[in-house]
Amino acid sequence: MKRAAVAWLFFVLIALGSFYEALKLPFGRTNAPGAGFFPAVLAALLAVVSLIGLIAAFRDAGEQQISESRLVWKKIILTVTALLAFAFIFEYVGYLVTTFLFVAFLLRIVERKSWAQAGAVALSASLISYIIFGLLLGAPLPAGLLLI
Repeated sequence: MKRAAVAWLFFVLIALGSFYEALKLPFGRTNAPGAGFFPAVLAALLAVVSLIGLIAAFRDAGEQQISESRLVWKKIILTVTALLAFAFIFEYVGYLVTTFLFVAFLLRIVERKSWAQAGAVALSASLISYIIFGLLLGAPLPAGLLLI
């Protein structure tokens, strides 16, 4: 079994274990989530994504494996630096602006997408996540510069 399939299988097992443990907590309802709501939903999402990856790894078993030498350390360093910057400016600049800048940086600088694509995805990701967490679920998100 190739390494990618083993890695995806590991994530499937982590997701199933996490889901099992999350079910021990009170689930609640969508309008009043309990302590187990988010862990259960995230574990289920991880399981679905991991199963898709596992299936793709088995489907691509005959294709050429990606060599470890192709791992681009520059992308890793840029991503970790962006995460640290996100953590430091999150409270001061605010959720919407920081999330937009973080996603735009990752897409434009790290992944080399076009400005239009990076901007559109960053705007969508920041607005949709703000609507879900800030407005619908009432999570306290820092307003920062926009005072929202």
